[in-house]
Amino acid sequence: MTAEAQHPASQAESVPLLALRNLGVTYRTAGGEVEAVRDVDLTLRAGDTLGIAGESGSGKSTVAMSVLRLLPKSATVTGEILLEGEDVRTMRWGRLRAVRWSAASVVFQGAMHALNPVRKIGEQIAEPIRLHAPKGEVSDSTVQARVRELLEQVDLPTSRANAYPHELSGGQKQRVMIAMALACRPRLIVADEPTTALDVIVQAQVLDLLRQLVAEHDIGLIMISHDLSVLAATCARIAVMYDGEVVELGQGRDVMHHPQHEHSKALAAAFPTVGDPVSRFAPATSNPLPPEPARAREAERHDPLLSARDLRVSFRDRSGAPINAVAGVDLDVHRGEIVALVGQSGSGKTTLARTMLGLQSPSAGTLRFAGDPLPKRGSALRAYRRKAQLVLQDPTSALNPRHSVYEAIAEGPRIHGLTGSGERQLVTRALEAAELRPAERFMPRMPHELSGGQRQRVVIAGALALDPSLLVADEPVASLDASVRGEILALFLRLRRELGLAALVITHDLGLAWNIADRVAVMYRGKLVEVGTVEEVLLAPQHDYTKSLLAALPSGTNVPTAG
Repeated sequence: MTAEAQHPASQAESVPLLALRNLGVTYRTAGGEVEAVRDVDLTLRAGDTLGIAGESGSGKSTVAMSVLRLLPKSATVTGEILLEGEDVRTMRWGRLRAVRWSAASVVFQGAMHALNPVRKIGEQIAEPIRLHAPKGEVSDSTVQARVRELLEQVDLPTSRANAYPHELSGGQKQRVMIAMALACRPRLIVADEPTTALDVIVQAQVLDLLRQLVAEHDIGLIMISHDLSVLAATCARIAVMYDGEVVELGQGRDVMHHPQHEHSKALAAAFPTVGDPVSRFAPATSNPLPPEPARAREAERHDPLLSARDLRVSFRDRSGAPINAVAGVDLDVHRGEIVALVGQSGSGKTTLARTMLGLQSPSAGTLRFAGDPLPKRGSALRAYRRKAQLVLQDPTSALNPRHSVYEAIAEGPRIHGLTGSGERQLVTRALEAAELRPAERFMPRMPHELSGGQRQRVVIAGALALDPSLLVADEPVASLDASVRGEILALFLRLRRELGLAALVITHDLGLAWNIADRVAVMYRGKLVEVGTVEEVLLAPQHDYTKSLLAALPSGTNVPTAG
């Protein structure tokens, strides 16, 4: 389907806002040329919204960055990139500089890294305005008025102009990036993964804002994501890319719910619908799991493995005022049970998990592991940390880039004095338990030689090498591609089944909870506002906050709730 099919004939005859014609991109590397994009044809008109979906390496971000010639010098671009009829490829530098920000702008991925940490927000929004205004024709008062207007446009208080990036939440920083993109009133916005790492409520707010801006200002929007549900909730059309090519193009809802290409089907299956019985305990994986035994689902309700009672953790802010990060929490994790701890950013879930691991001292309350009080210091605490292992969110940051896979996995057992002559056998068992087989093939590899999913498996193997009873996983699939996500979630279920491991999974992803958890604990402002089985909490929520989390899911990834 083409963009012209959605418009009257008179508009179809006009010049499109953006037309990519036979676009190809090749990168020069030390190992030779790599064809990243080939034969891409896409058209966008004012007021149109187009999502480009695909995994890492599919070429989607290369297509997006080619629109304004933001690719590295190692890239060779062929074909045509027509921005309002003018080929971006052949623009002289002065013309290209004028077009950037004013005709088209980019909302870059990762607002934390895209914003200058030592400059105030207002100064950063004002920068493109000053750069693109004729010299001497825009006064400071005019610029400041425009900055205030932009902040209001993205629903931020104008006082935030005097804040630094570290003083803003993730969602607020993303809104600042959108304000910067709008600064010079462009007709086209390219948003590269604008909601990655945002919790479900903030994600919904950012998507609502983008939809509103398109409707009010008749701008064109290209959104890049690996999450089909996010694109379907925002974009009228979706193009799915695989191996540098567009393999499917159609209406957003059709691509999400009735995908035709095998890769589109895999992307759609990676984000399960909350309430869909087919995806319960069944992550999308190339090696499907057998049905969960009832014993595993029910877990052992007697004598919890890890138990918190009236747990409290308080900090003090700069003024000395107390902040109750964890406020009177009661939570149990049983042997062989997976508990999802869900809540938006700042709810206290990471602080709670760190405290239950013995990495943060509680201000009050009790913690018990296997019936005994949690040790507070010395060799007893060290022994506990061996039995309760943390799986970090970002495997790239968790692994030392100079250590081989073997060294990464052997490090923990060496610290705990568990290796000796059987070290290699221990590392082999851990790799095989994490489904990195044959283990000998992975041992000498360095982190940069592994895929994202393989790196996460190495992190999990490092935890398994210590023979733990409990894994605490902090957003274990947030940084992974759609297809890899299901494989890692399936691994947690296999570890529970084969090793009897319990897991506390910290997440803002309700689909993940539906996919693998036995119970859900919903955290809000330091308190657990709802705890129960996945079916009880997600299908018949009682607390208003739980209902708001479910309501914020992209349409098509949830089912109507009771109550």
